[in-house]
Amino acid sequence: MFDLIIKHGTVVDGSGAEPYLADVGLRGDTIVSVRPGLDGAATTIDATGMLVTPGLIDPHSHTDWSILGNRDAQSTIRQGVTTEVVGNCGITYAPLTDTGAGEATAALRAYGYEGEADWRTFGELLERVHDRGQGGGTAQNLAWFVGHTALRNTGDAIRHLEEAMDAGALGMTSGLEYGSGRDATTGELLDLARVVARRGGMYASHIRNRDAGLAAAVDEFFQVARVDDGLRAQLSHLNVRHNTGADPGAWERAVERLAAERDRGLDVLADMTPYPDGIGLAVGLLPDWLLACGAEEATRMLGDREVRERLRGDCDRYWRFVHRGEWDRVTLATSPATPELEGRTFPEIARELGGDEWDCFFDILRAAGPDMSAVQFIGRLFTEEHVARAVGHPLFCLGVDGFSSRLDGPLAVRTRHPLFFSGHLHYLAHHVLRRRTLGLATAIHKMTAMVADHFGLAGRGRIAEGAWADLAVFDPARLARLDTFRTPDRYPDCVPYVLVNGALVVENGKHLGTRAGRHLKGGR
Repeated sequence: MFDLIIKHGTVVDGSGAEPYLADVGLRGDTIVSVRPGLDGAATTIDATGMLVTPGLIDPHSHTDWSILGNRDAQSTIRQGVTTEVVGNCGITYAPLTDTGAGEATAALRAYGYEGEADWRTFGELLERVHDRGQGGGTAQNLAWFVGHTALRNTGDAIRHLEEAMDAGALGMTSGLEYGSGRDATTGELLDLARVVARRGGMYASHIRNRDAGLAAAVDEFFQVARVDDGLRAQLSHLNVRHNTGADPGAWERAVERLAAERDRGLDVLADMTPYPDGIGLAVGLLPDWLLACGAEEATRMLGDREVRERLRGDCDRYWRFVHRGEWDRVTLATSPATPELEGRTFPEIARELGGDEWDCFFDILRAAGPDMSAVQFIGRLFTEEHVARAVGHPLFCLGVDGFSSRLDGPLAVRTRHPLFFSGHLHYLAHHVLRRRTLGLATAIHKMTAMVADHFGLAGRGRIAEGAWADLAVFDPARLARLDTFRTPDRYPDCVPYVLVNGALVVENGKHLGTRAGRHLKGGR
């Protein structure tokens, strides 16, 4: 007797093998049989004409920012995403100091969290998220990294890193293109990476540069990744932004280096995003001399005309196309102090407010004051051709580099882009069915087993006997019709069934409110 059977579906099992017809039988949280002709279950799902896949696993998510305000993971679970790897780019809201707690509380307000950031250690944050008592828990599984920037802001990075690893962190991520991560030395990263390696963890990095200095940034990444033979590594969103000064062939050489290091025995992969668009931090454009004395002093300085004139010539370090005047590529995504401007491009904002785009940028940051680090952009970063090449490369997992959102509440107005609602589906609808960048079985593999194996998520990412019952059922006809370039006014209906650890979370397209997700600790 089975608890649940998914019958008559076309199984795409995550291994990369070609799809086949089979039933999938579950008992509790486990897949116990995969073959045709299964019968005898308390619940039966008819998947005739549909695709049955492992639950998708996002290798590069920032849902840790929004999870406390969106525990039901509305926008991602409905796309068939059952696990998200979070804590990326060095930015986590733990560990926290007493000084940093107020800033974290204000930042989390933008993501719909109404409570206080009253935790301090990484373990305390994990308990807050995953404790199912008093309305807690999550719809999806989460595997957590701890952020290097958060660690160094405590003043005792190694002690807090050890605590985070003890609490179940996969390892450490760095974000070296913005914030205090820009100040980190290679030596500092090496010291921390040794701690991660001793505990069998991973190092993932938003590297220091992805344009004119890409080669040097990749060199630094591999220097850190090679600090110990036991360290695994992930080169986050390895791409080159369009028209930012990268040498011809720079990305190709970086990918060749990735392949060479893997051939030499390093357990390393990269990941890519689905669209030419991506999110970014507004303060990443600002130079260190403005940020050195903190957000309050930076706010005061932004009111000085001479400072503004100097900044116009000294913001060429992040999204360098902005420095070249291409403000039409930038949309204001999150701005807690000026939410009425969210969703507009900077030329549109300039026409409304008067002045030019630079002054509008400075005004928005000044209005945010101490919360300026919460101001986020959406930018047209890459060419379609570049995205397709990375998506199709065999060493790239497929992630979204966004966070789970919803169509109501504070998150709705701050995620007016299909990235948050269709990003995972875009791989299948656009890159598989329309553009044919890669085949279906390969795409599912790069979104499931490839991620699970690399991040050490045992028993996830495959439809096989004994595997965890994280499953998604896709309607290929609806997927083929989906416009993944349009921000939806309702959730996509391409995934009528989603199960997490054997529990139905989405049934006939309806979110049941089930919170069966777990903290996945990873490891080998």
